[in-house]
Amino acid sequence: MGATSDNVVSGASEPLVSVGLPVRNGARHLAQAIDSVLAQSVDDLELIVSDNASTDATPDIVRHYMQRDSRIRYLRFEVNRGASANWNAVAQQARGRYFKWLAASDEMAPALLARCIGVLQARPDVVLVFARTRWMDADGQSLELCDKDFAVIADTPAERFAQQARDLSINNQINAGVIRMHALRRTRLLANYPSDDLVLMAELALQGKIVLLPQELFRRRTGAEVSTPDRTPLQSARHYNPRAKRPPRLLSWRRQAGRYAACWRSPLPLHERLRALLAASGLVYEAWQRRQRRARDWLVQLGRSKA
Repeated sequence: MGATSDNVVSGASEPLVSVGLPVRNGARHLAQAIDSVLAQSVDDLELIVSDNASTDATPDIVRHYMQRDSRIRYLRFEVNRGASANWNAVAQQARGRYFKWLAASDEMAPALLARCIGVLQARPDVVLVFARTRWMDADGQSLELCDKDFAVIADTPAERFAQQARDLSINNQINAGVIRMHALRRTRLLANYPSDDLVLMAELALQGKIVLLPQELFRRRTGAEVSTPDRTPLQSARHYNPRAKRPPRLLSWRRQAGRYAACWRSPLPLHERLRALLAASGLVYEAWQRRQRRARDWLVQLGRSKA
C-alpha cells in the first residue's frame, strides 16, 4: 500500500537543505529529534517525516509539530514496508540542494547543518560532510565519543571506493552527514538487506570526497531498540523485511554484488569504472586471504590442543 501525505509546506521555492526523518514507533525519542532539526542555525530547510505504519503516538507527535512549523511534511505508510523503503522515501521526496538523514532516536547540534553545508559549498569535489559523533544511551545520557569515524579524501575514485568498502563499519557518515543531493540521486539509494548502507556509502565515494569535521556535533543512540548491531540476526532481518522467517543468507556476497553494480553504473569514465571494479575484486581477494589465515590459525590451535 502506498504512502499518504499531510504536506503543509507552502510555496514552490526549493529549500537549501532537506532533512529526512524515517520513523517507526519512535515516539519515545521523536520530539527530541525534531527539536534538534528546528533548532538548526540554518532556517532554509524542510523536514520530511516518513512514518512506517507506527502504532504508537508517532502520528500525534508529528502533527503537533506541524501546527507550529510549516516546514514539516508528513508521509505515512499504512503497512510496514521495512527500514530501507522508509529511509528511501524521505530521500525521494526531498527537494533541497543538500540532504540529511536523521534517525528518530538521534539528535543534531544546532550548528551541524551550517558547518556541513559550508564545506559542501566551498568544495565541489566533496559529496558528503559529517561531524564527530558521541554515543548516548536510551535515556539520553552521554557515553563515549565514537572512535571509528574517518575521512575519505583520496584523489581517485577507486582509492576512495576501496577505503570505504574495506574500513567502514560504524556508519556515522549516513547518520551524522549532509550529502550533496545531485550525487545521492545518481545512486540507487538503499537496498533491502542488513548493512546496505555500507554499499551506498562506497557508491557515493566514487563520486567525490567525504570530509570529517573535527567538531562533535551529533549524538547517536545505541542499544537493541535502535541499533542494528545490537539486534539478533533474525531481529535485524525483520527490520528490513517484516515478513522474514530467518536471517538472510550470503550477505557478504550480496554486498559484494552491490559494490560491483555500483562501480558499473557510476557516472564515471569507463577507465575509472574499470579501476573501481578492480578495487572491488581486490577486496574479494583480501577477504579470501583473511579466511585462509583464520583456517591456518585454527588448524595450528587444533594441533596444539591434541599434542
